[in-house]
Amino acid sequence: MGEANASKLEVIIPVKDRAEVMPCVQSLTQSRDKVARVIVCDGGSTEARCVESLHELERQDNVLVMHLPASGFNKARLINQGIAQATSDCLLISDADILWNEASLNALLNHVLSDTQTICYVQDVEESVAHSVALKRDRYTYNLHLDNDVALVSVVPGSDQAGNYRPGCGLICARRMTLFSLGGYKEIFTGWGWEDQDLLLRASVLGIQICATGRVLHLSHEDTARNRHHGNVQPIQTRNSNIITSMQSLAEGVLMGDLQMEAVIEPKPYVIRIQLPVSLGYEMA
Repeated sequence: MGEANASKLEVIIPVKDRAEVMPCVQSLTQSRDKVARVIVCDGGSTEARCVESLHELERQDNVLVMHLPASGFNKARLINQGIAQATSDCLLISDADILWNEASLNALLNHVLSDTQTICYVQDVEESVAHSVALKRDRYTYNLHLDNDVALVSVVPGSDQAGNYRPGCGLICARRMTLFSLGGYKEIFTGWGWEDQDLLLRASVLGIQICATGRVLHLSHEDTARNRHHGNVQPIQTRNSNIITSMQSLAEGVLMGDLQMEAVIEPKPYVIRIQLPVSLGYEMA
C-alpha cells in the first residue's frame, strides 16, 4: 500500500447476503485520510440486493471484493482470508451492517498507533431501532486470572447495558502483526457468536492489552438474519455452543488461531483452567 498509507487502516468486512454492506463501506470510504482500503470478503452471496451492492463496490478504486464462496457462513475464516490479503500496518474488523464515523476511527487508530501490543474494540454500539432484540439478549463475558504458567478463565454473565448501547467486541482495531502473532481467528465455530471474544481472550492470555473506545451505529435487524445460513437456529443456541467449543479448545492449550502463515512463533505454554456458569448447561471434563 506504500509508506503514505503506513498509518492508515485497511478494513476487513466479512459478508454474505447482507445488502447493508453498501452503506457500511460508504461510511468508511468517506474517511479517506484514515482508510486506505476496504476489503470485503464475500462468502458466496446470492441475494439480489447484496450481489448488486458487491458489483457496485467492485468498481470503486479503494475497495477490494474477495469472492470466497462456501456453504454456511464461517465469519472467522472470511476474516482470516482478509487479514492474509491486507498489507497495511493497522487493520479494522467490521461487521457488514455498521455505520462508522470519523471520531471513532480516530480514537481506535490512535490507541493502536500508540501501543503496538494493543487490540482496541468499539466501546458502544448504538442500535438504529430502539429496544432492538440485540439489546435484550443475555450476554456472557469472561474473567481472566494469570498466575505464572496457569491461566484461570471464568465465563460469567455480562452486565446489563444501559440505554440503547451494547459493547462491540467484534469491531476491533489492531496491528496486522498483532493479529498474526495470534494466528488470527479460530475457524472452529458454527453459526453466530463468540469468535470475537475468543480472539480477545487469547490475546489477553498472551499479554496483549485490550481497550475499548468509540461509538458506532448498528443497522438493527431481526435475529433471523444472524443464522440464516445455519438453519435459522436461535442465536443464543449457537453462541452458547461456541462458548463451549472455545473453552474446550483453550483447555487443550490451543492459543493460536487458524490463519495460515509460513512461520508462527509458538506462544508460551499455559495450563488453562476453565470455569463455566451453570446457565450454559455444560460441565468441563
